[in-house]
Amino acid sequence: MRPPVSKADAPNLARHYRSVWDVFRAPLLVGLVCAVGLGLALVGDGIWDGLSWLALSLPVGLAAFYWHRAGRRR
Repeated sequence: MRPPVSKADAPNLARHYRSVWDVFRAPLLVGLVCAVGLGLALVGDGIWDGLSWLALSLPVGLAAFYWHRAGRRR
């Protein structure tokens, strides 16, 4: 059972609500870019190979960015 919430805390609870779309929008976009990158790597040649490398390096770049950002907060 949840503890009772005072009326002063009620606006704070509403502010923390996030829809399913809000939560999964960024991961779905990263997954879509990676899927396009895999497709380009399979069927493309020349410039398409470079674009596939760029698309497939997106998760690595995002992980490095957020890892660096989290270390700086301390």
